[in-house]
Amino acid sequence: MLRFGRPNVEKLEGKRDVVRLTRVLASGSQVELRVEALRALIRLGEQDLVIGALGDGSAEVRAEAARALGQSDDVRAELPLVSALHDDDWHVRTAAAEALGQLGDSEAEEPLLAEFEDSNSHVRAAVAEALGRLGDARAEDPLVRQLCDDDRLVRAKAAEALGQIGDQQAIGPLLAALSDDDAYVRESAARAVGCLRDAKAIEPLLALLTDSDFSVRAQAAESLGKVGDARALGPLVEALGDRRYDVCRMAARSLARLGWRPGCNEYGARYYLALHMIDRAVEMGSCVVKPLITVLLEDDSHSMRAAAARALGEIGDECAVGPLIACLNNAGVPEVVRIAAAEALGAIGDSSALRPLRTALLDHDAEVRDTAKQALAQINVRLGWPGATVRSGSR
Repeated sequence: MLRFGRPNVEKLEGKRDVVRLTRVLASGSQVELRVEALRALIRLGEQDLVIGALGDGSAEVRAEAARALGQSDDVRAELPLVSALHDDDWHVRTAAAEALGQLGDSEAEEPLLAEFEDSNSHVRAAVAEALGRLGDARAEDPLVRQLCDDDRLVRAKAAEALGQIGDQQAIGPLLAALSDDDAYVRESAARAVGCLRDAKAIEPLLALLTDSDFSVRAQAAESLGKVGDARALGPLVEALGDRRYDVCRMAARSLARLGWRPGCNEYGARYYLALHMIDRAVEMGSCVVKPLITVLLEDDSHSMRAAAARALGEIGDECAVGPLIACLNNAGVPEVVRIAAAEALGAIGDSSALRPLRTALLDHDAEVRDTAKQALAQINVRLGWPGATVRSGSR
């Protein structure tokens, strides 16, 4: 038991007072304080004390020590961490498995494989992840068996590990995992087959471009680019029209990898917006105004809608003024889109935007108000009214 009140661990660390920090760690104080002392010892490089903490009476301290040892590159930590795989607390076993994977010594493979028998799914998932880090093909068959585990996290981590190991013999089981009932597993399997770059994955990945889960669709789009088969071009172009920005962005990246050249249409506009190449979308001119308006009004992605607004402002076509006003004065539209709409209206400079911009001076969002004020000044200059007064909406 510590005397004289709660120790100031930060101050002790600053003084490099290892002796007193060790006393705090070994005391009967609150676990949070003891963990704080352990972290201080870790930062001070007291590796022997950290290894010793794997035998602490508190599971929280033992787990913290295991996590620290995984980032230490200290080969002496391997045997104590292997022993920690048999700890009574699953948090400690999980941390030990993760740490062994981070240390990267293939000697840890056999002890890790034995832990696939652990009753806790978090431990089994950590084992799968660690084996993927180690990258030894000898772990392939046990990992394939984990693709049938009852727990979704274990199946997902096993799929990812097989992708990291990169043995082509795993392609069959991974293709089967693309049909898993769980979206996270399908996403992980799609990532793994992308790492293998096997042409047999093309058709199953193309099917995932219409998956109900947008994360699965996005990963399928990315993996199709990695596989690099021209059969994916048409479906990836269609995926540019996906209502989720992540899917559109991954499709655009894969199309760029495959050497696709965009046309002057909605797909071309979405391609450049997804890659944040607004200047290129602007260069396409009036032919992309209608597609950009569609993105502005209908897309699910706030980023895409804001990018479309900025592009419309730079193109300067007055057909965009009405849709931009509709976004600006709609309180249900995200602020980032309304700010971009105000900027665009200022850039276009049409007088019909004056009243809506004045209304925006009373907006609840300060940045919308400021942007509207700047846009009004731009339009006044353009109309030859540089001295016109812009009434502030500040409250």
